[in-house]
Amino acid sequence: MPKKQTTAGKKARAASRRGEKYTTALRKQLPPSADTGYGTGTGTSLKHRGFLDHAPGFRPFRDTGLFERIGGQPTVDKLVDLLYEGIGRDDQLLPLFGRDVTSGKPRQKMFFAEWLGGRRRYSEVAWTDLKHSHDDKPITLELTNRWLGHFERALEATVAGDSDRRAIFGQVRPLAIALVNQPAAQNVAWCGIGARAVRRATGLARRGSVDGLAAALAQAPDLLRPTYAAAIMHAAALAGRFEIVQMLLEDGVGPDHPFYLPVGVAGLAFERVIYVTPLCAARFKRRAAVESLLLAAGASEDIFTAAFLGDLASLERMLGADHGLAQATDPAVDVLDITPVEHAVAGGQADALKLILDHIADPLPSGVRALRGAAAKGSLAMAEMLLAHGADATRIGVGRWVLNPELAALLASRGAAIDSSGSWIGAACTGNQGRKDDPDYVLALLRHGARVTDRRSGDHIKGATGVRALNATALHYAAKAGFLRTIEVLLEHGADPAARDSRGRTPLDWLDQAAPSVPRAAVGRLLAPGQVASRS
Repeated sequence: MPKKQTTAGKKARAASRRGEKYTTALRKQLPPSADTGYGTGTGTSLKHRGFLDHAPGFRPFRDTGLFERIGGQPTVDKLVDLLYEGIGRDDQLLPLFGRDVTSGKPRQKMFFAEWLGGRRRYSEVAWTDLKHSHDDKPITLELTNRWLGHFERALEATVAGDSDRRAIFGQVRPLAIALVNQPAAQNVAWCGIGARAVRRATGLARRGSVDGLAAALAQAPDLLRPTYAAAIMHAAALAGRFEIVQMLLEDGVGPDHPFYLPVGVAGLAFERVIYVTPLCAARFKRRAAVESLLLAAGASEDIFTAAFLGDLASLERMLGADHGLAQATDPAVDVLDITPVEHAVAGGQADALKLILDHIADPLPSGVRALRGAAAKGSLAMAEMLLAHGADATRIGVGRWVLNPELAALLASRGAAIDSSGSWIGAACTGNQGRKDDPDYVLALLRHGARVTDRRSGDHIKGATGVRALNATALHYAAKAGFLRTIEVLLEHGADPAARDSRGRTPLDWLDQAAPSVPRAAVGRLLAPGQVASRS
């Protein structure tokens, strides 16, 4: 092996040993937990998919009645408000929360409501797991204890029962400590400057540059932390880079740690929540040599791999041995309810979905995300199966299902409709994420409940910040994006060119901030004929 690889391996193994020593020290501070969070009836068969080294109760209060007993959503809202008031006054914690510390409050209210036993709204909309969403923040034990102090004070002010407070704090403490990732700052991250190292390393792995990746690992040993290493291994497995996979295994990277599939494969409904192991990635891309290498290294089979790939023989064997696996929650996404049902839908495996559902006697607790995924894939068969098992069509939300006559009729018959939150505006009337002028989509949305008077004011959450707090109409956004045909559709359906956002600006005013490529004169003629000359 080249000298660079040996050096990288030594540094990586040393970093790994330091991490294990630190994790062991943290684990001694944690109380034992009765719930490992690996799903009903799974035992330890899915433990290889977990990133968190500790075993906090990911769903400790489900079906306990605690959520209702403490006062439901109003109590959770007050708890989170008080928690963020404390954080806002803490100079040491504030840097972890970005410029707008309050922007995370709405999502935190959804999270704690579900975690405390409320409805599974957070699992329906969250886009990643706790570990990945926190792994690029320098979370030390000291900072975690400061956060826990604010949480405990908020808890004392909101929850009346002593036993309930003790139960809640007893579970939130190990969950918070499980997110501690270092005693000091690291030089890699998922976003910002530190993300460059991760992007470069995954790119080198994808291209098969052994020497280049070895040098990158030697320069930044933190890349061998489990979540970052999983991303690098995932890229190599998908690309079939045998030598890279072999080098990573020799450097101590486990053969099982999963990583999320790109949106282009899994679909928007499953953004960053469908995690596959390197073995699943290799099989998905038919990388036989890499598959054999991973199996020789001890890679594990599991229900999620079988569901995503449509491996019916393995599914029958696993479900026959343990029916509970049909509703197992994936440890890779810790607090979210991602089950083999979602993996089968993401993989487009209708037969696998049927087999899994046949082993579920009770109605699905939600099934909303799976239903969104089936609709996005245009699969009438999968949508029908999910609805038959209790999936809630009323919460499917915005999607291109409105363009599929059969699917739209089926879902509408079960209560699916576009609500008045204005979330459809972000999906169809902005130029973000490469969207194009799509009048047919807008027309279909209007046929299924969207209204031209709706305003984009928070999508799934209240208390929105940034552009969603502007309380603007679809016409405002379409004008700024320069979507001429969409503007025509909106006007034909009664959109008001004089409508004002929360700052008093009209769609024509928004045109002033449009990109240079937007046809200002043409948009202006549609919005205010004869008033365009001074703006062109």
